[in-house]
Amino acid sequence: METILHDLRYGARMLLKSPGLTVVAVLSLALGIGANVALFSVVNAVLLRPLPYPQPERLMQLGQSGTGGDDGSVGEPKFLFWHENQQAFEALALYQSIGSGVNLAGGNEAEFVPALKVSQDFFRVLGVAPQLGRSFVNAEDQPSGTPVAVLSESLWRRRFGGSADLIGRTVLIDSVPHTVIGVLPRGFQFLPESDVYVPLRPSLKGDSDPNYGALGRLKIGVTPAQAKAEMQLVGEKYRAQFPRRMQPNETVGVEPWQQAMTADARGLLWLLLGAVGFVLLIACANVANLQLTRATARQRELAVRQALGAGWSRVLRQLLTESLLLALCGGAAGLLLAVWGVDWLAARVPEGRLAYLGGITLDWRVLLFALAAAVTTGLLFGLAPAWQVSRVDVNQALKDGANRGMASASQGRLRAALVVAEVALSLLLLVGAGLTSRTFVNLREVKPGFDAHNVLTFQLSPNGANYDTTAKTAAFYDRALERLRALPGVESAAVTSNLPLSAQFRMPFAIAGQPARRESVQFRLISADYFNVLRVPVRQGRAFAATDDTGTEHVAVVNEAFARKFLANVEPLGQPLQIGRGPNALQHRIVGVVGDTKHFGLNEAAPPMMFIPAAQAPADLTLMMRKFLSVKFMVRTTGDPLALSAAVQQQLREVDAALPVTALRSLEEIVDRSVAGERFNLALLGLFALLGMALAAVGIYGVMSYNVAQRTPELSLRLALGAQPGALLRLMLGQGMKLVLLGVALGVAAALALTRVLKAMLFGVSATDPLTFALIALLLTGVAFLACWLPARRATAVDPLVALRSE
Repeated sequence: METILHDLRYGARMLLKSPGLTVVAVLSLALGIGANVALFSVVNAVLLRPLPYPQPERLMQLGQSGTGGDDGSVGEPKFLFWHENQQAFEALALYQSIGSGVNLAGGNEAEFVPALKVSQDFFRVLGVAPQLGRSFVNAEDQPSGTPVAVLSESLWRRRFGGSADLIGRTVLIDSVPHTVIGVLPRGFQFLPESDVYVPLRPSLKGDSDPNYGALGRLKIGVTPAQAKAEMQLVGEKYRAQFPRRMQPNETVGVEPWQQAMTADARGLLWLLLGAVGFVLLIACANVANLQLTRATARQRELAVRQALGAGWSRVLRQLLTESLLLALCGGAAGLLLAVWGVDWLAARVPEGRLAYLGGITLDWRVLLFALAAAVTTGLLFGLAPAWQVSRVDVNQALKDGANRGMASASQGRLRAALVVAEVALSLLLLVGAGLTSRTFVNLREVKPGFDAHNVLTFQLSPNGANYDTTAKTAAFYDRALERLRALPGVESAAVTSNLPLSAQFRMPFAIAGQPARRESVQFRLISADYFNVLRVPVRQGRAFAATDDTGTEHVAVVNEAFARKFLANVEPLGQPLQIGRGPNALQHRIVGVVGDTKHFGLNEAAPPMMFIPAAQAPADLTLMMRKFLSVKFMVRTTGDPLALSAAVQQQLREVDAALPVTALRSLEEIVDRSVAGERFNLALLGLFALLGMALAAVGIYGVMSYNVAQRTPELSLRLALGAQPGALLRLMLGQGMKLVLLGVALGVAAALALTRVLKAMLFGVSATDPLTFALIALLLTGVAFLACWLPARRATAVDPLVALRSE
């Protein structure tokens, strides 16, 4: 222990004797380690931290698998069959979002809050019990059950002041009285986040649409593989009894819930962590060069120590101790940067892109990662220079001057190799950032098919007895739209079941005279001015009119993508269109074809779509659409749409004060959010690339400066003998640029191989785009040239007489 303390004290003195090199090294390491720790904190929060439930490894997601749709969902009949025929799970539960939420009244004025329908065993599956009251019982989860609700702790405190006597009281949820039977524990979280939980109450009508999420808690001792094997047998048993309800390749999917939740984010996060790892490697190469420079200058000192009896292993240990001490200082500074970096990252994570439970925090895993990164980094940048110097020829070192260490050929090769590695890694990062930036620019230039400028959007949820028929709902729309159109600065207004680039809703369909189809397409309920508000052109026929209601012929409009795919050989106008299946299918006639609009994202083709007037929709369809999507309003204005927010809310309160307005935002913001993921990728990859390029430039500058210092006597002698400064400048530049060009060549080769992993993230640009590669190579070469030119130019300005006298 005494020896270790001695090494640490001596190492600290040596670092303080070269404050300039020490500061540069610590800053380089702080940037590399800090970026890695900040990003690892996101990886930890999303992928590694256990879910906040008892024994979370027993939580499984179940769903229809192999259907080409969402494998994490299921219909009621299949789930009930699974529930009755399985033995692997302690409990199973269904859940379903209630549109975007519910209107809650009770205590204060009406409020729109997120809500979830859950089956009776939902909280049992999660292993959570209410802190007040109880959860649901079987009788309440039946179609005729008493309306009850369980509230989140945050809603209980915010809305009801944390009153313990809330249990047993009645609140209005979508105008229906519900008895509050429980309050959940503080900190309970579930995705999708909800403040109100009500019984699911399966309809038992045989609806097989996969609209529900399913969770299960494994019995103790049952593995996920065993559960999956059993559930697949249960699925085959269901197929045998109901062969027409399962597709040929359909089976039952079972996977750990945390793994299912993070499936979309996993690849992206590991990719970004790999990219920021390259930044740390560049920082390591930088500091390794600095350490090699420091150790070379100390060759005489180290030779004296060896001559006095210190073995090479003792010298090696001392140099590694200094490297580790330097790395720990860099790690501590990096941890401070990571605290800021975590907040910066959390503020830029796109909504819904990285779904995680709990916040991004620096917990023990992150701190352990930071320590491991610092120690590993210290070994990476310290081992090779320490090995080189500890194996020095003692006699030769003692013969050299005391004021200047002489680098050996092997040390020069190591220094050159580090520069080449820095340039190659930096180019790799820059190419990734360049391709991502091209993708972002390409997406911003895509025309969505509608005009998003000056359009205000918001949503309402007109539920309950006041809106249980199509006529009542249509009358509400008419009153609301009439008031909105009367506001100064409003050009037009419309309602829709969902907005462009937002949630999807599909419906099966059939066309008279064509074979029956099993597929479904995007479906919208809209008011007459919908296409006018969005400025979507009518290509054939007409749009809807205010007179298209329940008393007139039922009509429909389709988009060009629908007409191209399903009506390519016939005249679209006048075609009978059946929407839905069975005896309740809707019969409409196509009266118009409109232009295509983007829906799934700007990087995807416009899907086939059907539209019908909201005033012609039957009550059960209207209620179903509101249950899943709420009602979206769009208001086209002559100026800034958000400036009308207060006036819009006031007008709608006068129509129905019990319906709170939510999700007020401009349509431009919705379009902007559709590329938020690409902006996030660009921000991180761009930041990492700039850090890598800056560190590489510093490393090149440092090596060139050292070379100039080492060769000053030689260059001075050349000048004294008549060499031209320009020739010496070209000599030094050539030496540095050879390394740079080699690094660029290796970086291009590595990028051609590795950027293919970015293929799924790119749009409108190839992963091996030659223009991007060429521009990035020129940029990095230019920066490297500047880093070489500055010290080389200084070498030609040396006074030969002064330099020779110093020798």
